[in-house]
Amino acid sequence: MAGNLNICKITMPRLPTRMALAAMAWLGFINLYMVRINLSVIIVAMVRRNSTVDRRAPCLSPFNNTLGLETDDNPRMTENEEGEMNWDETIQGFVLGSFFYGYAVSQIIGGRVSELYGTKWVFGGCIFSGGLSALLSPVAARAHYGVFIALRIIQGICQGMSWPSMHACIARWIPPLERPRFIAFVYFAAALSTSFTMPLCGAVIATHGWAAAFYVTGALSLVWCVLWFGFMHDSPREHPRITSKELKYIEDALQEQGRNTDCSLKLPVRSIVTSLPVWAIIFANAGNTWGLAVFIAQLPTYMKNILGFSIKQNGFLSALPFLLRYVGAILWSSLGDWLTTHRYLSIRASRRLFSILALWGPATMVLGVSFAGCNWQATIGLICLAFFCNGAVTASIMVNHTDIAPNFSGTLLGIDNTFSSIVSFVVPVVVGVMTDGEQTLGQWQKVFWICVPMYAFTEVFYLAFSSGSVQPWNYRDETSADQELSAKNGEHSELIMLSDEQNVKK
Repeated sequence: MAGNLNICKITMPRLPTRMALAAMAWLGFINLYMVRINLSVIIVAMVRRNSTVDRRAPCLSPFNNTLGLETDDNPRMTENEEGEMNWDETIQGFVLGSFFYGYAVSQIIGGRVSELYGTKWVFGGCIFSGGLSALLSPVAARAHYGVFIALRIIQGICQGMSWPSMHACIARWIPPLERPRFIAFVYFAAALSTSFTMPLCGAVIATHGWAAAFYVTGALSLVWCVLWFGFMHDSPREHPRITSKELKYIEDALQEQGRNTDCSLKLPVRSIVTSLPVWAIIFANAGNTWGLAVFIAQLPTYMKNILGFSIKQNGFLSALPFLLRYVGAILWSSLGDWLTTHRYLSIRASRRLFSILALWGPATMVLGVSFAGCNWQATIGLICLAFFCNGAVTASIMVNHTDIAPNFSGTLLGIDNTFSSIVSFVVPVVVGVMTDGEQTLGQWQKVFWICVPMYAFTEVFYLAFSSGSVQPWNYRDETSADQELSAKNGEHSELIMLSDEQNVKK
């Protein structure tokens, strides 16, 4: 028996600790988004439709007939799917956007605290607070929509630290060339979470009611917290099971990029505020978030009120685009890694190429959606294709913070997400006002039209001012930073000259 155990130790390779980190973080983002976007489906079952307008969905297709789910005069809208909350579209817009009122507040704080003190307790606390908020949501919603909005704001404040804290973790743990794949795998678990949270909530609601959907998603988050707090470590050097080979590989890669392990670096506020590459990321992410917010918060409502799908069908069909977004994220990030690793493209060129796919691709598809009308097959197909293209943000905008300032990547993402959060809470309100009492194809067409210039014009700004190089203010001393960069450029020039000489000799 002892001999067999020794053989196992020799033949079974040890899982790299950064892969174990990726697995834990992946599950974390699944739970993070589960308690965040569950409301998009649950609110469809919570709320009664506006009684002053026609309850029939404008579009009726034979899709539901093939599934045999119609039970009354309206083939898609049954009475037992009507909720208990008498909230009009404007109130629903404020409820859906309320999470982001708080989410915008804590972004920068979360990034900076994680840079100084680590990610373990910050990110773990985000998931714990989300799980607890989900468990309290039914009581708050039944008390008054104002109480529910307040709870969602508190949840947003707590969870606003999540993305910036993980960016700080990436800067400590993940070598630069592996970051697009890590971000695609881990961060876009959010899209994967959306893809199965929507049908999960639909199934739970259909069987046990809308309150049960809050309880199930909240409980799963609390279970994950036990694992995270037990096994997570803030840096490779703190990890008790990391091999010396992996530790050296990580630290050498981070040192070569310009990552400083000294946490006392002073935040270069003035340099960040005046940096065009930083503003390029902010603008691009704001445009991306506008389109994303429309579909995350409003797609289930559109599927019910316009296309007329039942709650079960709604959850399944609304999830498809997010599943394809995750597939696209893995594909585009892997391609981006391959292109930069083999030096077919510079980091800057790669980030720009994939940003075009991520923003202009959806802009084109959403324009098609606005003219698809009652053709539900074309509508769902175009939205799925738009989200598949949008997965390319993992190889462009989302990783660009660590390219230009690895020492302050958490703070940069916090600043970026603050602006994006403002967009996220504006969008549901805008859509709510535009469709209040007017759940028509014409009004929703206008909603989709607004997305197109948001995607297109912000991408133009990104193409003009983005960068793939470490900025001088990433370092403690900008003078020494200039010297380091000059030295690196000099070494690079010498290598090019040496290569040219060898080619001449050949």
